[in-house]
Formats: sequence, structure tokens, C-alpha cells
Amino acid sequence: MLLLYFTSSHFQAATSDSATLVLEGQSMARGQVLLHGWKLTYASFWTSNALLDAIAISLVGLRSGLMYAGPAVVAAVAVAGGVLLAREGRRGASAVAGGTAVAALLVFATPSFAFFFVARGFHVATIAYALLAFFALRRGSFGWGWVAAVLLLAFGMLGDLMMVAYGVIPLFGAGLVAMVSARRRRTGLAESTAAVAGAAVAGLGRLAFDAIGTFGADRSVSLARTGQRITNLEHVPAYVSSLLGLTSAIVSSRGVPARIGSMDDLGWAHVFAAVLVLACLLLALVSLIAGIVGGRHEDGGQVIWRLDNVLVIGVFCSAVPFVYLAGSRGAGARYLLASAAFAIVLAGRMIARAAARLPMGWSARAAAAAGTVLALSLATGFGLAMSGPENRSPVTMLTTFLKAHGLRQGVAAYWGANLVTVASNGAVTVRAVTASNGHVRRLEYLSSASWYGDQRFQFCLCGGSGGLGPRAAIRQWGRPKHVYAVGQYRVFVWGHLLTLSGSPEAS
Repeated sequence: MLLLYFTSSHFQAATSDSATLVLEGQSMARGQVLLHGWKLTYASFWTSNALLDAIAISLVGLRSGLMYAGPAVVAAVAVAGGVLLAREGRRGASAVAGGTAVAALLVFATPSFAFFFVARGFHVATIAYALLAFFALRRGSFGWGWVAAVLLLAFGMLGDLMMVAYGVIPLFGAGLVAMVSARRRRTGLAESTAAVAGAAVAGLGRLAFDAIGTFGADRSVSLARTGQRITNLEHVPAYVSSLLGLTSAIVSSRGVPARIGSMDDLGWAHVFAAVLVLACLLLALVSLIAGIVGGRHEDGGQVIWRLDNVLVIGVFCSAVPFVYLAGSRGAGARYLLASAAFAIVLAGRMIARAAARLPMGWSARAAAAAGTVLALSLATGFGLAMSGPENRSPVTMLTTFLKAHGLRQGVAAYWGANLVTVASNGAVTVRAVTASNGHVRRLEYLSSASWYGDQRFQFCLCGGSGGLGPRAAIRQWGRPKHVYAVGQYRVFVWGHLLTLSGSPEAS
């Protein structure tokens, strides 16, 4: 977890998206457990990242470090789930080999993988829930494991509908494959019914919470056009290979920062590891197809092929959101993170299996030495990539200025508002607004209604990435009394308090 926090804080400064999750947690810590009054998306992370932030804020208060600590903790849980799956059914050296392989490839990951794993750690909690659900159903039978898997799937879906692609469909599909392979309907029934039950519990839970009063979900989804879907499908192999380290397809201005992407001086280790992971995926896919065609007996290796099939299907199902949701020039490559993570866990399982079959003697010692060299090389490459200074937040100077001048309540466009609020540890509160039809109004998206109401504000932030234009601010409130230039921002201050269009005072 500490290594992942180190990665998170060094890769790229947090954004308002990261801050929004922390502010969701703050609302939950203050009693709005169901986030009533919020307007979020299908990926609210209400039951994952936001819940974790709520617990942390209840203990230590609002802290800017939560934007980095939260993704690190969630990623650590995902690593733990992967290690459990890799070690399943193994003891001794083989268990160590499989678990170490997963931990090394996930923690000492390629720059592109690490960027989406912790620096932009969205949907990683969903991956963690899915891996833990797979582990709970490792026996392929009904019982407490089945109940735990259903709850994990439902809990994940309530916070992120990506769970459908990451967990629900892979389990359902693996159940059907098990039935066909074993030529028995009862085989695979636990997996398929757990998937259906998890989705049903999530749906019923959502209806119940809506009746009580929870956040509003923006159900509109921007799908890629047909031509873009075809392009996305063609990019899947190259992008997954890039996440694993075989290519550099997504190292760009819209992907991994060039400063970090170019610092992996031991790239050969990632190339070797990527080839190994892809080879294991191919073998597992061939095994799945052979099982469907030739059949499998339930006894003798039942657990092995069940979990392998779930992960193989998960690799391909997790690529579907990328095909349908990703934009041009690599935008949306984060959707493929689950495919790469599942492939790594699958490779860890096969490495553990191979280690168990090695005869004691020089061959086992040579394999252990080779694995140690590879793991150390990955760790060294990680150290070199992280040797530079931390990427400072673009609002550090701004928050210092605002606190020094007693400016505590303000408005700004989304990309500055939530980030400034969290970066200042809550000392400065900036609410997101948008300009439309000549008026500055509350931004309903990714915000809470309780933030606005009859609130009055002291200043307005203009400029910055995606910032509010000065013309809109002047049209709304007139010429400012003072204008301060702080970095890329302009702080507009009037001789009166500000109200938003549509608020009681403005009317």
C-alpha cells in the first residue's frame, strides 16, 4: 500500500475527479450516507472509493492526501485479491511463486498500467470486488462463499456498473462453460446463479434506495459511433500490450506523462513479463476451448479450470466497455485496465502451477533465480521511474493565496472547484458552476444540492484548464473590484457577495 501511495503521488497531480470522490466521502461522513441531493454518473463509486474516504474522513478529517491514499488502498486490495487467486490450492514454494508474480507485476507495473491503476485509479475498486468474488466462488458450490460473491457483485454494481463486464458476465459465462465442459447442468450452477443473484440484488437495492432518497444518476451514456467502435476493437491488442509493457501505444499526451513514461530504463523486464503473461493467456484460452469441445471431468483439477475460465472470460468481457465507450487518440484506455489485471492474475496462477510441477533440484533453483532476477529488475525499473520529484498540484499556490487573503467561499468551473476545496483541506470551499445563456448557474453534475441553496460567495476563479471565462463572470456580477493573477488562474473579487442565477437572492 505504501509503494502504491508513492506511485500515486509521483505520477500525476490529482484532478477534480479525484477530489469529487473525496467530497462524496465527506458528505457520507457528515450523515448523507445515501448521498441524497447529489447528481452522479453510472460510476458513482459510492460503495467503494467514496465509502473508504468517508471512513478516513470520520477518523482524521478532510485531507488532500486522501486523493492519493484512497486509490493506493483500493489498489492494494486488488493486489491482495489477485494474490489469493494465484495461490489458491498451492502451498510452499509454488504458492510463493504465483503470489510474488502477481504482486510484482501489479505493484512494479509499467508506467501506463500504474497511471491507470493508482494515478487515475477509477474502476480499480470494481476490479478488486470482482477478484474477491471470484475467490469466494473458487469451490464452485453453494454456501457462504456463494453468498459472499453475490454481495460483492451487488455492492460493486451499486457503485459502478462496470461490474457487469468485470464480474457478472464473466461468472455467468464461466458457469455456462463449466456446464458444457462437464456435460452436466449442475456443474457451473453456482457461478451462473451468483451472477444473476448479484445483479438482481443490486437492482432491488437501487430501487429501495431511490425510494428512500439517494443520489440521482445520470443515465445518459455517450457511446462511440460505429466507425470508432471498429477502431477501438482494432486497438485492443496494442493497448493491452502497452499496459503490460510490450509496446508504447498509449504513452501520449492523453495517456501517461512523457516525463515518466520515458524513464523505464529496464524495459526488457516488462517486455519479458508481458510475453509471459500473453503466453499464459493464450494457453488458458486454448484450454477453455478444448474443454468445451472435448469435455472435462469434475474431479481432479476442478478448481483450477473453473477459476482459469472465469479470468479468461473476464479478460475479453472487460474489453467490451473500451470498444463501446472509448474515444479517439487513446481516450478511454483506462477501460482496458481490468483486462490486463485479469491476465496478470491468470499468469500468476499458471506460474504457481508450473512451479509445483518442477522437480526438486537444479531446474527448480534455476527457475527461482530467474524469477528473482525478473522481480528485482521490475522493482529497479519502478525505482528509476519514481526517482523524480512529485508532480505538484496546479492549485497549491492558489490555495495558499486564497487562505492568506481570507477568501474562503468561491465559485469556479468544475476542474478547479472540487480540486481547490480538497487541496486546501477544506479551508477554502469552491463550488462548481457553469455559464449558460448569459447566466452563471450551479453545475448540477458531480455536485450536491446542499452546497448551494441560499449560499453567497466571495470570489470567482477564472482561467485554468476548462475554466470559467471572465466575460461570463463580468456579465453576471459586473466589473470586479480586484483581479489577482495566481499561476494559471485569475481571482475575481467584487465589493459585494455573489449569488448564482436561480438562487433565492438572485430572483
